Amino acid sequence: MATADECASACGGGSGRAHRTGGTAARLARVRAPLACAAAVACLSLSIHPAASGSQAAADAPRSGPPAADRGSLVLRADRLVLRGARFRGTATVRTATGTVRAVKLTVRSLDAVDLDLTAGRGRAALRLRARPATTATLKGQGAAGVVTLYVRKLSGRVTAVVGGPLPAHRAVAVTPDAVPRWLAHPAGRARTITLVSATVTQVVQRGGRLSVKGAQLKAAPR
Repeated sequence: MATADECASACGGGSGRAHRTGGTAARLARVRAPLACAAAVACLSLSIHPAASGSQAAADAPRSGPPAADRGSLVLRADRLVLRGARFRGTATVRTATGTVRAVKLTVRSLDAVDLDLTAGRGRAALRLRARPATTATLKGQGAAGVVTLYVRKLSGRVTAVVGGPLPAHRAVAVTPDAVPRWLAHPAGRARTITLVSATVTQVVQRGGRLSVKGAQLKAAPR
């Protein structure tokens, strides 16, 4: 299994040797665990374990202290996104390489993404991970708590279902730290299952969980 440092180097971080020794093909060939590379660039708290039927990512041990995203960025797109057992936990300040940013804090039991399309990193280090068409990628909470914590800069899409609460009057949403809809932010709100279509998530930090992606394909993102 490739380490995070190895993956970051192979994806264009550090000295950038991969770009001087063969371009995209050589850079991708050097990565022993492609999903680990994407996760390292995106600063996901994941260790990747390739599997014949797909790929899985197991959560690292819990870490203390404020959330931090040391390099890169991550944008997740899905035709349909289902947040199961979702709870709004307020907003948080997240440390990045360029300073601090505010993010919406959510916890979920699991997240299902139909037709997952994930872009991780920026510039020459950017990679694009796509699941096999018409498949569902799943991120599930692990351990005693069984939850995944998400620090999200923006969550947008059209809400089509809310299990555990009424549908919002305005179905098209763009959730940010400065614009959290009342139906989501209500302090007495219980855990809900929220379904969005044409969803886009700009995510800073994710903690906990196990990711399963079927038929994952990894390539350099278009510049």
